Amino acid sequence: MSRPAGLADALRLTRPRQWPILSAQLLVGVALALPGGGALGNALDHLAPGTVLAAWAAWVVFLNGGTLAFNSAWDRDTGAVAYLPHPPAPPGWLAGAALAWMAAGAALGAWRIGPAFGAVTGACVLLSVAYSHPRTRWKGRPGLDLAVNMAGYGAGTTAAGLLAGHAALPGNIPGGGLPAGLLCLAFALLFGSFYPLTQIYQFAADQARGDRTLSTRLGAPGALVLALALGLGALVALEAALAAAGRARLAWMPAVAMFLWLAHLLRWRLRTAAMDAAAHERGMYRALWLWGLVDAALVAAWLG
Repeated sequence: MSRPAGLADALRLTRPRQWPILSAQLLVGVALALPGGGALGNALDHLAPGTVLAAWAAWVVFLNGGTLAFNSAWDRDTGAVAYLPHPPAPPGWLAGAALAWMAAGAALGAWRIGPAFGAVTGACVLLSVAYSHPRTRWKGRPGLDLAVNMAGYGAGTTAAGLLAGHAALPGNIPGGGLPAGLLCLAFALLFGSFYPLTQIYQFAADQARGDRTLSTRLGAPGALVLALALGLGALVALEAALAAAGRARLAWMPAVAMFLWLAHLLRWRLRTAAMDAAAHERGMYRALWLWGLVDAALVAAWLG
């Protein structure tokens, strides 16, 4: 049996190079569902890896991969996009297939993890369609593009990880409540701080398509000021989550990591007039490494 035309290109447009990044963020949410201290070892002994694996497939492979492919089906990028420097031409059937792929992820999550996980995934499918489809195209509306990514990638990935972690643990381990809400808020703000960085080096392509993203409206200096403000909000929310969960003993660790994040953005803001698109792209990838440092510091403080 022959493969459908363009299948290899369609798979490339799911951008597998991004999967490790989102996988790590999902696992951060799973780790934040675990109890700290002496109860950690017992919880790990009883953790159901199959549940976590199903959550990973539903969120990273189906939802995220489908989201990126659905976006590429309409954008038809010819220049570099995040995690794909040379995007291929999307096959004509890609939009419908990507939508079905995302819906399959929501169904898998509801069946294997639980209704709440399925609801979060399903809501993100709707956001993905509103973000990319030409009839709505929220990605081209200043402010809506940022809000969708804060809700989906930021809060949604954290909520999905927390839900997967609790589903994979014995039922007598408490979860949710104020700390979980603050963690989702913190990562929504942190992703809000990161999102403008993914657009600055793509200004020319966005303007050529007529997309009026928030970053193109603000310009690079304004976008970086917004990123700094949202980063400060993320720092406050992370520290509040640790305090609400009674895990503030090592709260200085994520605080230091967030300071390095903010320092990177401030330096970028001061140098932006002398930077070209390639330099802005390098700044985005440096921020990704610092995000990983924030994740590691938070998990260490949470479980320590």
